[in-house]
Amino acid sequence: MTRPRSVQRRSNDWFREVVEDDPGTAGDSVALAPVPAATRTAATLLTEDADDLRRRVKTLSVDIGENHQRIYEQEWQVLTQGRSTQSVVDLLNELAELGFAWRDVARLVGVSVPAIQKWRKGERASSDNRRKIASLLAACDFIASHYYVDDIGSWFEMRIIESAPVTPVDLWASGHQMLFFEYVTRHLSPEDTLQNFDPEWRERYRTSFTTFRDEDGHLGLRMQE
Repeated sequence: MTRPRSVQRRSNDWFREVVEDDPGTAGDSVALAPVPAATRTAATLLTEDADDLRRRVKTLSVDIGENHQRIYEQEWQVLTQGRSTQSVVDLLNELAELGFAWRDVARLVGVSVPAIQKWRKGERASSDNRRKIASLLAACDFIASHYYVDDIGSWFEMRIIESAPVTPVDLWASGHQMLFFEYVTRHLSPEDTLQNFDPEWRERYRTSFTTFRDEDGHLGLRMQE
């Protein structure tokens, strides 16, 4: 059935108006639909909430870290108290059994090697030195209990980073016991440990040489490429 001409004319006029008013993708540009104000507000709130959450997590991380330090320091002190009941000779003998060289024990305690030798022969050590020896052995107990380090004496002598001659002995002997424990517990990377110990360590230990091991297994030096 054919529609009346008046109806068809009105339909054509309507279609022409729609096409003229809406060029679609054929136009020069496509206007983006406006974002409702409510949506922009929600996005802003989400950003602020995320920012606040990051700040809270950072603060919480610092609090937990400080609490952890207090806890393992307390454990170290309790272990030191237990070790302090032993004789100096027994303490030194145990350190020797753990693989410590006497020169390292002397540095760690802050005395001379001859003083260590005298104490080994039974001469009396001061109460302060006795506690230093006990606290060192207590630190070894802490490491062995929580981190299962084999040959602790050798571990104390290992470089923290190959390119710098700084070892756990240096950390302890310089009085940085808490830095020592942060390194032991692996809450500080080797790089961060050295940065806290000596902020200028990169420049201080910069060298044009690098170590290598030859075919016979001997260490040597050669210029860096």
